[in-house]
Amino acid sequence: MKKLITLSKDTSIKVSSRITSYLEPDYVYLPILSTDYENFRKQKIKKGANLFSFRGKTVYSPVSGAIVGIKRLQEQDYLVIQNDFREEDQYIGVSNQTTVILKDNFAARIQKYADIHWELFQGKNELILNGIEDEPYIANKTFIHKYQTSEIFQMLDLLADYFHIAKVTICLKENDRESIEAIEEYLGTYPNFCLKILPDYYPLGNEEILKRYIHLTELCVVVSTEMISDMYLNVIRERKKDRILITVTGDAIKNPQVVEVKIGTPLVDIKGLFQFKEKEYCIFLNGLMKPTLCDGEENLILTEEIRAIYFMKKKQVEASECIRCGKCVEICPMKCNPYYSFKTKGKYNNEKCLHCGLCTFICPSFIPLATYLGEEKNE
Repeated sequence: MKKLITLSKDTSIKVSSRITSYLEPDYVYLPILSTDYENFRKQKIKKGANLFSFRGKTVYSPVSGAIVGIKRLQEQDYLVIQNDFREEDQYIGVSNQTTVILKDNFAARIQKYADIHWELFQGKNELILNGIEDEPYIANKTFIHKYQTSEIFQMLDLLADYFHIAKVTICLKENDRESIEAIEEYLGTYPNFCLKILPDYYPLGNEEILKRYIHLTELCVVVSTEMISDMYLNVIRERKKDRILITVTGDAIKNPQVVEVKIGTPLVDIKGLFQFKEKEYCIFLNGLMKPTLCDGEENLILTEEIRAIYFMKKKQVEASECIRCGKCVEICPMKCNPYYSFKTKGKYNNEKCLHCGLCTFICPSFIPLATYLGEEKNE
């Protein structure tokens, strides 16, 4: 495969080593189809209540309280729940179960979660945990590795035991020292686990690139840190996810940090946690290499699809004429031809494209080449 690159980083942007919790929003907003609202008028609900299905995924209430209406924000309808701050739910708790007991009833547990693709683990001989954070200045995975180490190891061990997977490999980048230290503390307890430390290359966190880089076969299955964390919460603790980690960072704020928030919290609720260097800035979602520009921060709702929010200083960058240098073709890890897609105005849509953003990143003419390569693939 083609050579990957090390991204240059602004050393002045440093994410705090502590998580900031904001778990008491007055209201939460959950995306909904307007036709489903009739089932919820003025209804009181408990935390974890199964509400409805949206885009093929079951939506649960992250708080207890009362449904007060529906609100349209940025061409999307949201169910509005007023938080009563009681955190009432029907959860009765689970006893302190040993790993032996969990292994004995693991089959019964996973049958409750048909939305998890358990078939992916069948017939495999190696389980790969992708703990790599590709985008600069995002620290979500690092915090999960630090504070949920035991849970991560237990869940991986249960999966390996149940599906008869002989080996578990945890992949981390060499510059993620906090994650490495946390994982190394537990390695000796699990003889079939190993740690693979990889170079700080982009986009090594992409599953397809990772498979090629470390020469994985079809007998390997790759899972992400977030997936294993969520699986532990659902299958072992038998809880519904009600909160998320979001890295809020960028060169326009003085105190970048990871924030733990309730799903459906408005961005404006947590904005007071940050000190701004600039009065005017741009907001990007989920990364700088393949960013989504946020228009209207007052309407932004923090959902599971948002991993990071970047407050960036405004910069005047204008695209100029293509000089046919060929750098975009040379750097593409999937051997696509971004130049040809640009020249044909998107008519040439290469299905191999991972939408990593490297072609746009490397372009000396500042042409947004990635926008000509079609719809982004799910990674």
